[in-house]
Amino acid sequence: MSRVLCLIAFSIGLTICHVSPPMVVGRPRDGLVAGDPAEGPTTEDKYMIYSDITQKVDHFSNGTNNGVWQQRYQYNSKFYNKTTGYVFLMLGGEGSINVTNGDKWVRHEGETMMKWVAEFQAAAFQVEHRFYGSKEYSPIGDQTTASMKLLTIDQALADIKEFITQMNALYFKDDKPIWVTFGGSYPGSLSAFFRETYPEMTAGAVSSSSAVHVFVDYYEYAINTEKTYRTVSDSCGDVIKVAFQNLITKAYSGPDSRALLKQRFNLCDNFDETKLSKSVQFFFQNVYGYFQGINQYTGDNRNNATRSGLGVPAACNLLNDKTIGDEIQRVIAVMNLYDSWYKPSDSGCRPNNYTAFIQAYSDTTMPDDDTISTRSWIWQTCTELGYYQTTDGGNGGIFGSTVPLDFFADQCIDLFGPEYTLDNTFKLVDQVRTKYGGADAYRGTNVCFPNGSFDPWQGLGHTANITNNNVDSWLIDGTAHCADMYPARDSDKQSLKDARVRIHGHLSRWLSDAQAIRTAGSSNISIFAAVCLVMFKILF
Repeated sequence: MSRVLCLIAFSIGLTICHVSPPMVVGRPRDGLVAGDPAEGPTTEDKYMIYSDITQKVDHFSNGTNNGVWQQRYQYNSKFYNKTTGYVFLMLGGEGSINVTNGDKWVRHEGETMMKWVAEFQAAAFQVEHRFYGSKEYSPIGDQTTASMKLLTIDQALADIKEFITQMNALYFKDDKPIWVTFGGSYPGSLSAFFRETYPEMTAGAVSSSSAVHVFVDYYEYAINTEKTYRTVSDSCGDVIKVAFQNLITKAYSGPDSRALLKQRFNLCDNFDETKLSKSVQFFFQNVYGYFQGINQYTGDNRNNATRSGLGVPAACNLLNDKTIGDEIQRVIAVMNLYDSWYKPSDSGCRPNNYTAFIQAYSDTTMPDDDTISTRSWIWQTCTELGYYQTTDGGNGGIFGSTVPLDFFADQCIDLFGPEYTLDNTFKLVDQVRTKYGGADAYRGTNVCFPNGSFDPWQGLGHTANITNNNVDSWLIDGTAHCADMYPARDSDKQSLKDARVRIHGHLSRWLSDAQAIRTAGSSNISIFAAVCLVMFKILF
């Protein structure tokens, strides 16, 4: 049906079909990646539970909102040993955890957490984030601006607390379970924030590649991206810089020049001459997005694309190959490489229509996973996270000053209303950073923060060790975003192998310390019961 609508739209000159750009505020086009056989064995069906629990729509309404919703979760009981009572929880983030592609973290036994689940004989859970599941698993059932006000970090953390409470009652009634949370990227931040906010609920938290230092104009992302390309090949960075300089000239050299860009880049849409500034910014944001996506996951054992070499070295090989053509043509070759793994549209052309982008993600009816997740993610960046990957670091950068802050700021107004101004975003993001301490004043205990030296998000990560609170932060040399979470390979860099050992050491200590308290508590209860029994016999 969608293909028929596209053909009809094309025949009457309308653009109603839309595919997401390669990156939307740091979130890749494909969202959550599915597991595959290369990640190792998959847990048998008999051990898996796919279910949901009843949650409050608003945990902080003080009784004025009694609405409820169904929150989806997945439970793998294969390795659980009730004697020790360990439970590992993977926190869902900016995507659905539907059965077809969202259960890899608790079902594919090669994932790092699942390796530890088997070793420590733990139960494994994954819980879906509010407003990222399908319509039937949504607090309100729509994504109007009024409803989205319930999409906050505070509400998500309260969901996690209630989830653990309900799971304890449902599956571990007499076990006195010991929980540890895991998460990468935004869920990694949630893992750290949850440990800080509700320390009594867990023994520790793994916060991989998390950007806990929420920030609005994060131009350091582009700086770090350039650094990665130049680390692999300095000449590769030079080619990108020349290409973007030439593209800027062509983009502002009149309609005919832009028409040639459309043809050369295989764009689905003409540049909007009536909204030229925004149209050109959208074009550059999308081209820049290809370099973001390649860098953000370079070298990761994330999926078949990265395992097969989609990364900065492969991109630089193309960029340095003069036989392909001029610098712009080599940039197009890199984009073609990316699109060979992640198709940009049914027809293969690349979206180039900012108005269509806004129209697509203004749909509040929750029609499909992409619309739901992308609208929710942009909302969070407008109201709590910022994270705008601008090129505001200056013209000296390889991407030029092509994607300014106002490009992202305008999206907030266009999608959610005139009150969602840049000033409003700055105010709300500052409140979140103050509340949770950011990277400078984090107050949690028993947390580890691994980050990759190639990860462009590292500038917002926690980097200072806090020995008294058992908080450990470090850079994994030569790895990118969330690399420690994916299945281990013999070919992994030694730094990545060492990082997994380091996280494992913390995990082992957290569990051991919590087990000692759990055992002592059980012993104290037993002694108390025995004393009561003796006193009962004496008195009666």
